[in-house]
Amino acid sequence: MPIFLLLAVTALIFLNGATDASNAIAAAVSSGALSMRHAAILSAIGNALGGVCAALFFGRIGESVESAADFGSFGAVGVLASLLATVTFTAIAWRMRLPTSESHALLAAAAGVRAVLDGDGILTAIAPSLLWMTLCTVGGFGAGVLFAHCMPRTMRTRTVRRWQIVSAGAASFFHGVQDLPKFLALLAVAGVSDSRPLWMAAVGVMALGTLLGGRRMTEAVGTELADLTPCGALASDFAAAGTLFLLSMGGVPASTTHAKTAAVAAAALRVDGCSLHKRQLGRFILAWIVTFPVCAALGAAFARGVLFAF
Repeated sequence: MPIFLLLAVTALIFLNGATDASNAIAAAVSSGALSMRHAAILSAIGNALGGVCAALFFGRIGESVESAADFGSFGAVGVLASLLATVTFTAIAWRMRLPTSESHALLAAAAGVRAVLDGDGILTAIAPSLLWMTLCTVGGFGAGVLFAHCMPRTMRTRTVRRWQIVSAGAASFFHGVQDLPKFLALLAVAGVSDSRPLWMAAVGVMALGTLLGGRRMTEAVGTELADLTPCGALASDFAAAGTLFLLSMGGVPASTTHAKTAAVAAAALRVDGCSLHKRQLGRFILAWIVTFPVCAALGAAFARGVLFAF
């Protein structure tokens, strides 16, 4: 089973790079402040630094995931089933150009797994994730409105683009703060005592996912969701980073996807020259809602399959 766990978590980290990590740099790429290759490098650096800081200052994020994925004596079985369910859902969503949250997909899948292994109620287990999703979305939108209102209207485009590099780096940093501890927490539940070598490899795998598969999601969030001016893109980046910072301080397992998408929507509505594609936003919100029942069902199905196989 250890080899299957390693393959599953590697696949999830790769997909996380292609989706969540890509969302953090979507506005900077779509507005032309950074090329996809340079943005992927910036993302890798930000995620690495964020992961280090998470281990030092944001331990509660990993603890929240460990608590949600407490499978008792079925630790490895439960983690493998949760990973397989999340990878399956995320790959389908990526193919359909739907930015979904691996964090919430993983927690929903874990709820389905626990229902099979321990007989726990799925709705009770999913309830905290629903609250966290709401906080991410509302917080990202509110911060987007705030930063859009405070954005100076007289900044030169060159100055704005330089600040976009800073803001995209900040969003990538807090994505690392949020998501790397979640992967390590899952390995701890599975009984992997020393996950540091995997942490070092995770940054490289995540960057590879951003570089090879990230363009699809950067276009979905940065272009297909809204038409953003450089000022609008800058406001959305700082709004997402600020939201993730506050939620990380509170130990909340937050979603870069929800925070950034909501911030982009707010900036598109509030910054002059930007426009929001409301039909696309509706598709995204629907995908977020179905994440929970679909991933819980997948988690339960994979739990039965893994129990049968092992």
